[in-house]
Parts: sequence; structure tokens; C-alpha cells
Amino acid sequence: MIDSSQPKWNQDQHHAINTIIQVAFARIREITVTDDEWLVGLWKRLVRHYHTDTTARKDIPLSKAITYLLTPDDVRFQVILDLLSVILDLAPESQADKDVEMKYDARERRFLLEVAHAMQLAPVDVNMAERAVGQQIYFKLEERNAAESGTRTGDMGESASAAMEDASRRNKAWRWVKMGAGAAAGGAVIALTGGLAAPLVAPLVVGLTGATFFTTAGGIALMTGLFGLTGGGLTGTEHNGWKLHRRTRGIDDFNFEQILDPSIPHIPSLNCTICVSGYLQDDASLCTTPWEIAFQKSKAYQDIYCVSYEKAALLNLGRAFKSFIRNEAFMYAGKEALKMTALQAFFAAVALPATLLKVTDVIDNPWQIASDRSIKAGIVLADVLEQRVHGKRPCTLIGFSVGTLVITQCLQELAERGQFGIIDNVVLMGAPISSSNKNLWAAMRSVVSHQFINCYSPKDWVLATVYRLHSMSTEVAGLSPITNVPGIENVQVDIEGHSSYSDNVSSILSQVQLVEA
Repeated sequence: MIDSSQPKWNQDQHHAINTIIQVAFARIREITVTDDEWLVGLWKRLVRHYHTDTTARKDIPLSKAITYLLTPDDVRFQVILDLLSVILDLAPESQADKDVEMKYDARERRFLLEVAHAMQLAPVDVNMAERAVGQQIYFKLEERNAAESGTRTGDMGESASAAMEDASRRNKAWRWVKMGAGAAAGGAVIALTGGLAAPLVAPLVVGLTGATFFTTAGGIALMTGLFGLTGGGLTGTEHNGWKLHRRTRGIDDFNFEQILDPSIPHIPSLNCTICVSGYLQDDASLCTTPWEIAFQKSKAYQDIYCVSYEKAALLNLGRAFKSFIRNEAFMYAGKEALKMTALQAFFAAVALPATLLKVTDVIDNPWQIASDRSIKAGIVLADVLEQRVHGKRPCTLIGFSVGTLVITQCLQELAERGQFGIIDNVVLMGAPISSSNKNLWAAMRSVVSHQFINCYSPKDWVLATVYRLHSMSTEVAGLSPITNVPGIENVQVDIEGHSSYSDNVSSILSQVQLVEA
């Protein structure tokens, strides 16, 4: 149970919070297609927690509301923590509710981000609150599990401290980490806050949890389900249901590999990211390589998974790319194509240049096989997410090349099944997908709660060539912006060609501000 800060707030601050919440709700309804039932449900929980309603609230301008929250003390971060406690059913009034369900809906995370924005806070403040609360939940879960198993664990604070001291010997960046003493200090204040200054984090985390916080068997099950730890989660061995089910979808090779920092103990986060590589450069086992680099700074405090699927097909595609772009005929044709004023001229041609047609066989078959397997993998991914194997928490999907087909097929499946509130963000890089079907893109956008980013390059002549072999459409998501679909952001990226996406994942994610630069 999270100790609420609201009794310490004065009346003006309560009115200010009410205004902030109203602004956040209005913003969500303005920019996304959302479920009214979900909005009403969240509003009722907030009314119950704050003991207020629309008839009792005092209307004040947003600027004045922010002023109230800044004086006499800045309580804006406390507001984020308090709202997170309501969303996760950790608030005191939730403990007696038999229908309590510890889950973190992606739409609720979007709501928190809108609240933070309205209070002139940055997304990193929401991330910090999530890390602080998530760590406390996990430590309490481990403490309870150890007690039930009868193993000798000692005090959670001491065991966590010992682990972190060991990590400190390997990494001097942990010098400032000081462990809380005992359960009263919430287990520990650890560096998994992502490098945030200890003096800032420590006072916020100390006293965050109560001594009786979800200590029942039912509470343990709820915490386990939140993090997706049941059956070992995405990388576990006990989810044979979906692992066997993949065969009926037409693929044999589909698993998840997690990116971890071996130098520190891993603690699950309140959200996760699933990455999908669209081709493999050399070794079929290295589907994690681009993402290891991209999430180097954040893998210590984020759950990052990579979809490992149909490695042979993706490796063949990577090799085909190399052969294709090294071919003299393609290099010549590419130079000629670059002389055109726009890609539309290339697509408008009745037939591809003969020099190109001679070498397209090298890549056409591997491309078709990888694309087909990717679409099938997308259906399996939708099955996994619908079953909440990843946990009852928001999930971000990122992919490049035919890996984006896994994501878009997954989104289409989730939309058809009415599965909202699972997907947080989506980033597509070099997507070989027509953008002409606006209804299809709108449907995919409807299941994404926050950002939907399409990264494209008008210089991607490999994608243009391969796509042109099978379609006359001049609108391709990986080559040009997706237009007339509200809520989709288009970002032009500077890459040498399609096969260089894997080497530029880190810089692209920095450009769209999803990872630290």
C-alpha cells in the first residue's frame, strides 16, 4: 500500500490537481480514439480517491493550478506518485476492495504523461515514479516469496545492499548508491532508477510502502501478473500454450530474448519494450545486437525483449541484401535512379530498368519468404500480448525492415480483437507497407495509446526496388510520410540504404527521443 501524500496538500492544491486531471482527460479525448467506458472507470476511481466530483470542484486556470502545486513546496512529483498508486490499486481505499486488480493499462500511462505535461514535468519524471514504485512492488514480492518458501533470506534491505555492493565493486558509477535499512525504508533505493541523483530519489521512495502491502496470497499473484512473471514470462519455459500455438500459425521458430545488464541484479519494470529485427547481418543468433547498443544506457532499469523468429529466413535476407547492393548493375541503376527528382518517378515507370531486373532474383525470393514469415509471426505476437504473457503493463513495439510487418500485423490483430490498452508506443523503421489504406492505418493507430512513429528515408532504393517488383503503389511507409492519418508522426531519417537500418537503430531512437542520446 502506498502512503498517500494528499492529506498534506492544502485545499488550493486539491483544486489544482482536479484542474490538472480535467486537462489531461480532455487532451486524451482530443488526440486519441479512446474507450468511453475506460475513461469513466478511471474517473470513478479518481473521484473515490480524492473525494471530489465535478460539482464540488473549483475551476481555476491551468497556470494558477501549477502555481498552487509549486508553493509552498513543489508537490508535482508526489501527484504523479499518488495517481500511480490509484491506477495500480495500491491506494489505501483499494485494499478492502475484493475486485482489486493490479494492472497498468497503456492508456493509463498515457494519462499520467498528459498529467505530467500539464504540470510542466518531463516524461522522465513519470519514468522515475514508475521505477520507484516498481522496485518497491518487486522487493515486497521477493520478500514474500522467500518467506513462503522457507528459505533464509534475512532482511530485504540487507540482501539488496549486498547485491549492490558487489555491483559497486565492478562499476564505480554505483558509488552513491546507499541501501535502505529494512522494510520500513522500502527495501532499497538502488541505481536502477537510471542514474537519477540519489538525493532526489531517496526521500521520495522512503516510506513509499506500508508494512502490510499486498502480503496475501492473492496480492502476490497480482504482483506476479503485473510484471509478467507467471510461468517465467516471455522468456520462461512454462508458456507452452503459445509456444505450441505458433506452429498452427505457420512458423516453427519464435521466442523472446531479453537484454540484461549482467553486472547488476535485474528488477522488472512497470512497462516493457519488444524489439523486432527485420534481417540478420551475419550470425543468426545475434537478433539482439542492434538493440543491445540502442538500450545500453537503459537496460539496467527497463525490460527490453527481442523477438527471435525464423532466424534462417532473416539471415538469408541479410545476405541477399549484401549481394544485391554490391552488384555492379544495381549500383549503376541506383545512381541513375538518384538522378530522378522523386521516388514517384521511379514507381511511375511502366517497367523497372533492365539492369535492375537482372539482379532482383537475388533478393526477391528471400524477401518474399521473410515477409511471409514476419506476417505470421505478427499473429503469434498478438496472441502473446492478448494473453498478457508480458504482464499486465504497457508494451512498446519497435522494428525495422520486414520486422515492421510483425508489428503491423500484430496491431491489426489487436484492433480486430478489440484489445486496447496494451500497446504504449510504436516505432516503425523502413516499413515495406503501403500507406494508401488510411482506414487500416487508423485501425492500427487506435490500439496505440501514446506515440506511433513512422521513420522513413526517400533514399532507400533497395526498399523502392523490391517493393516495386510487386506493387504499383507510390505510397510506401518506409519511403515517404503517412498522410491524412491523425496521430501518426513521420520522421525522416538519414541512412545510406535499407541494409543500414540495423546499424542506425540507436541514432534513430535517439532522434525520436525514445532512448538517451
